[in-house]
Amino acid sequence: MHFQKHEHYALLLMGELARRNGVEPLSLTSVSRDHGISLPFLKKIVRSLRLAGLVQSKEGFGGGYIVARQPESISIWEILSSFEVMHDKKPESVVCPLNASCLPQHIRSIVSQTIQDRLERISLKEAI
Repeated sequence: MHFQKHEHYALLLMGELARRNGVEPLSLTSVSRDHGISLPFLKKIVRSLRLAGLVQSKEGFGGGYIVARQPESISIWEILSSFEVMHDKKPESVVCPLNASCLPQHIRSIVSQTIQDRLERISLKEAI
């Protein structure tokens, strides 16, 4: 399975936040510096995660971001699919010349569902 860059960084960021378990906010500036990720790109990632209810911001001195829920209640699938909330991403539809009896399309569907089912069962806490 190949992660897109924003998915890779979202998993990295959520892992960092989960290790802090909501106790100490994490600044995006420090994540940007420590991992060499551009700050504007991180802000876009956090926006998707926030809209999906996975992170919360803490304002003021010592502020930053924390996980919105306990890491054991956040699945890897939730993190990866959080970008659909922002971009309203729809799965690509491939037109199959065989129509209803299209075996490759059926297999792709089975594989996609299997991956989703598995990622829904892996919690962020397990992953870190």
